[in-house]
Amino acid sequence: MKKIVLSNGLRVVKTSNTSVYSLSVTVGIGHLNEPKLGLAAVCEKVLAKQLNDAVAIQGGTITSFVTGSSPQAFEGLLKKVSDVLKNPDLSQKLVDAAAEDVAQHTRDLAPLPERQWKLRYKHTAFGSSNLVWDSDAYIASVKSLKTEDLEAVVDTYYTAANMVIGVACNLPIKELRELMEKYFGNLPAGKKQQFEKIEYTGGYAALPVIGGYKTIAIGWDVSDLSNVAEANVLMSMLSGRLERSLAGTKAVREVKIAGYYGMRTLRVSIVVGADEDINPYIDILCANIKRLRTTLASERRIETSRQRAATEKLAKFSQPQDAAVEASWQELGRKGMYDIDERINATFLVSARDVKDIAIDIFRTKPTIVVAAENPYSEEEILAKL
Repeated sequence: MKKIVLSNGLRVVKTSNTSVYSLSVTVGIGHLNEPKLGLAAVCEKVLAKQLNDAVAIQGGTITSFVTGSSPQAFEGLLKKVSDVLKNPDLSQKLVDAAAEDVAQHTRDLAPLPERQWKLRYKHTAFGSSNLVWDSDAYIASVKSLKTEDLEAVVDTYYTAANMVIGVACNLPIKELRELMEKYFGNLPAGKKQQFEKIEYTGGYAALPVIGGYKTIAIGWDVSDLSNVAEANVLMSMLSGRLERSLAGTKAVREVKIAGYYGMRTLRVSIVVGADEDINPYIDILCANIKRLRTTLASERRIETSRQRAATEKLAKFSQPQDAAVEASWQELGRKGMYDIDERINATFLVSARDVKDIAIDIFRTKPTIVVAAENPYSEEEILAKL
């Protein structure tokens, strides 16, 4: 992975050599740091189609637009994207159409079971009064947006200092630098926009059965986690153990890093049918989490978990677009991309003691607990089991 810095300060990361070229534009704005509710989503809708029908990926404080072309059409793609970034069409007609699209999407998602418990999870984990979770209030704000609002966002956030471009191609680095300087070197330099970090609060929330499903989700704040290789192995081990514990059931498990870019939680969830009692599954989840921080894994288990964690990391970065977006997000959010080879090598050095130590560090902090079920365990009962 190589990084180019253009004359205006814009960072370009070249992630891999590939015959199918991809381009990502990552900007430091999302629904957590937008100046007006819904503005980032509407701006994303307006710009995505103009940016060669790009796919937009949201990260809370960051938005990526991902597109691509054949090698022969690559320079044309660069010109098209740079023209849009310099002079986008932000007419009220497009703003209104995008606002209606976002509003309808919000209405469609509101009643979905997964949407409901995940929103409650975020609200419980990051219980800031600055965040609005009410769908009607969100839609009303979206519908009020004007061209002037989007112009202010583009002028402030879509600048070289607040943007990273990711490229996957087989061009020599010198040739790529010349092309990027030609088309993006005259973007306004601007300045890096800062945002107030949202405080993790944690807590407990109980919901009724949602759409025929029951859910238990428990998470811990890992926003400032530094020993990531150990955490990756821990997550692989926990996922494998839950898989075995849930064998023969129809339960769906998930172990992932969830939340927002810059504010992340390690979230473990189990979803079962409405005819199931959620409490035995809470027992399973808590027992496996407790085991991680109280018992050293066997050599066989630690080796399997290391292999699994390394394979997942390699798989992620074997996809050029995924790699480009991750590198761009790291550049904007963490001030530099980590070394992939170093991270993978570190994974193979993780010991059973390392996993136990990181488990103690993570799981001793206040959890976020969301249960959607009838008569679930109380917060005190779940904490006692952990």
